[in-house]
This record gives sequence, structure tokens and C-alpha cells, in this order.
Amino acid sequence: MRAVMLFRSGGRVPRAKGIAEQLRTVESVTGAYAVFGRFDIVAFLEAKDVKALFGAVSDATKLEGIMSSETLIEVNVNDESRDYGKGPPFSS
Repeated sequence: MRAVMLFRSGGRVPRAKGIAEQLRTVESVTGAYAVFGRFDIVAFLEAKDVKALFGAVSDATKLEGIMSSETLIEVNVNDESRDYGKGPPFSS
């Protein structure tokens, strides 16, 4: 499973760079970078399953200096996901 995390750290480049360095030490984080834009840091994660991915997300959000974060989890297309958004996921 893969995900991208976006972080706000207050807009100071040195702080963002420091947090990105710390994020690179979190298990399942494959890369982290200070960026310019609405967010200050972007991190890329890859884990074997949902539990490991959520653990990494939880660890990442506990770092000091992070004001807020948003996590975008990759959708794996399968027979069930093809009907996403077409109504209830079950029939009565």
C-alpha cells in the first residue's frame, strides 16, 4: 500500500527541512521533502498492509512541529472498487 502525506509546519523553511529529515527516519516513509505551496512538507509512504501504513501515518503525525496533515492513500482497483460512487456498497 502506498500513500502521500502533506504537512503544514508554519511556513518556515528551516523547520520544514528539519521535519522532513525526521520523517525519513519513520518506518515506511520512502521519501520526505520540504516544499513550497499550501503545504510545507510532502512525504511518501509504502507499507505491506493497512495496519502497517496506519502505524506509519500515526508515527509521522506525532513529530514535534507539525501543525496539521492530510493523508492521501492510493486506491487499488479491483472488482469492488470499480463501482465506487455508484451507490450503496451492498444490496438489501
